[in-house]
Amino acid sequence: MEKTTLSAQVSNYLLNLIDKRQLIPGMEVPSEMQLIDTLGVSRGVIREAFCSLSTLGILEISSGKRPRVDRCKPTAMETIFRNAMATQQISAQQILDVRCALEMGCAEQAAQCGSAEDFFTLQQQMKMLRHTLGDHEQFILQDSLFHLQIAKASGNPLYSLMIEALRTPLASSISAGLDARDVSPDWESIIQLHQYIVDAICDRDPAAAKLAVARHFASATQALRDAACRSDTAP
Repeated sequence: MEKTTLSAQVSNYLLNLIDKRQLIPGMEVPSEMQLIDTLGVSRGVIREAFCSLSTLGILEISSGKRPRVDRCKPTAMETIFRNAMATQQISAQQILDVRCALEMGCAEQAAQCGSAEDFFTLQQQMKMLRHTLGDHEQFILQDSLFHLQIAKASGNPLYSLMIEALRTPLASSISAGLDARDVSPDWESIIQLHQYIVDAICDRDPAAAKLAVARHFASATQALRDAACRSDTAP
């Protein structure tokens, strides 16, 4: 192995090993000592590779235990999207556009594939969302859970990963959008847009579900514009 790429090569070795052995979340990978014996590299190189794969959400690292294959998490993608926004490589509007396209497909699939239990949970989440009227912090939390429940109902875990990863960098923009619409009629309109999504999904109407999501994101886009205008005109 080349010294300049030891850690990367160990990471690739572990990724190939996971694939070859068809390891699933919770299963152990070789220990530090086993990798040292097999690959002939130092403990520091092994730990660097473990740390790198842990950051990517591929391995779960616990003190005193052998690393295990981790469940898929949006952490790495969240970091990429957040940094891209912070460095002005992408905008909040561009993230909203991608989320809209994703969530239209997600809602369509949820309407087709969701179970009665999924629909019940979604309806309960809608009630929770309604109770947050006027409380921005709680609304953002419950709204996130609302959209993730739709993703769960779709039966496709990629929707959950992508929606969560794309949502996190938007937190401040969502808050600003809510500030721009902080009047009772607007809040009622926001809640009603969510209710349309729930009704369409629970009625197993994929076309209506897609349309309801499109209207929801059109409203969110307008809220972002209102927030931008308010910021531009602020003294």
